Amino acid sequence: MTKQDELDAIFKRIAGEHGKLTAKQIEFAIREIGRVRGDIANMLADYAGANGTIKRSRLMRLLRELETVEQSLRQYGTDALNGIIEESAEFAVKRANVAVEKVVGVALVTASLNQNVIDYVASRFGDDGLVLSDRVWSTSGVIRDAIATQLRSDIIKGESVGTMVRNVRKVYDNQTWMIKRLVVTESNTAYRTASCMSAERSEVADWVRIVENGSRHPRHKEHACYKLAHENRYGEGDGIFRPTDTEIYQPHIQCSSYIVPVLNPEYL
Repeated sequence: MTKQDELDAIFKRIAGEHGKLTAKQIEFAIREIGRVRGDIANMLADYAGANGTIKRSRLMRLLRELETVEQSLRQYGTDALNGIIEESAEFAVKRANVAVEKVVGVALVTASLNQNVIDYVASRFGDDGLVLSDRVWSTSGVIRDAIATQLRSDIIKGESVGTMVRNVRKVYDNQTWMIKRLVVTESNTAYRTASCMSAERSEVADWVRIVENGSRHPRHKEHACYKLAHENRYGEGDGIFRPTDTEIYQPHIQCSSYIVPVLNPEYL
């Protein structure tokens, strides 16, 4: 086994570990953003009459107050995503440093790298033309609108506050796929970005390789990561790019591909 083979195997294992971390991050984000359900329950209790229902005459005022709920959704979401991005960046930098030092005996330059990754991921424009804060706001708005629709229906029907709280929980649970998509996308973008930036700063690798990791998806050959992994852009081999080629940082939404440094000849 060559040193490159050894490094490839280590980074494949690291990618698997990051997948497990992402699963935990999804649970964390859903739980954190879901704190808004408690805010809504308290608000409904304030509006309820002695019989446990909310008068129709108070409906518009309650719906207007949901604006504060949307603000909470944004804040909870922003705080959760910022923490996740930082965690994934730190994970990638530490694991890459340990792996490279183990294989070739050279440590990577990691000073201020985490912050560089965080700044890039937070400010990058996706294919949707949005930055991270925009995507959090968009997700928050969709969840808020779904909750507002449910509450409007429940109040008109004369449902009890207890029923409304349960229904809000159901609505939120039905929207968590959006949170999952956001977490998977941003977490993996931070992971790949940190991997590329750490390679760029190192003396051991002038190139990196993107490895597509979605073979279980029925249409994975249509994904941008698959096409990039089979592209020989520079004549260096399939999937080999410069670490500054930002298209490999986020090939597509919910992409689970990962980056491996390609060792320079003197380190093989």
